[in-house]
Amino acid sequence: MRETLLTINVVYFLFGATIYCGVMWSLRFFFYPSWSKMTVDNVQDHFIIPTSAATRFFLIVVPIMFFSGIVMVISEWGDGQTFVATLIAFAGIVVSTYVGWIHIIPVNRKIKAGVPDTQTLVPLLKQWMMLNNIRWITVTIMWAATVWYIIAKGDFPDAV
Repeated sequence: MRETLLTINVVYFLFGATIYCGVMWSLRFFFYPSWSKMTVDNVQDHFIIPTSAATRFFLIVVPIMFFSGIVMVISEWGDGQTFVATLIAFAGIVVSTYVGWIHIIPVNRKIKAGVPDTQTLVPLLKQWMMLNNIRWITVTIMWAATVWYIIAKGDFPDAV
């Protein structure tokens, strides 16, 4: 039973890390380029609606990832390579959440509250993208550390 629960736990963390990483890569390579032409007239459809939906989604996924990450760290405590991998993965969700809540959400709120013109909007979007580049890096490291952990475990269900 313990092995099954630990496997489900890691699979959930990988699920969250994969979605989070995919969202950040999509933002970086597919959405940012079109945002250079965003205006106050189209910011609702191309920024506010998608970021609000992502925030709602991750408000459910991320707290469970925190719990899952703690379980991973505790279950691998002092076990060398696998412990380091879980620690890096957990640090990834902590840093990404910190950057999101402390730095990005306030920018989201400013944009959502309404900006008077495109000259005000563009610097906020640039700040938002720069902050999300940090998350792009941290979630990529988180995802890679999670995969590293699973590979290091080998036959995962038998290894836990």
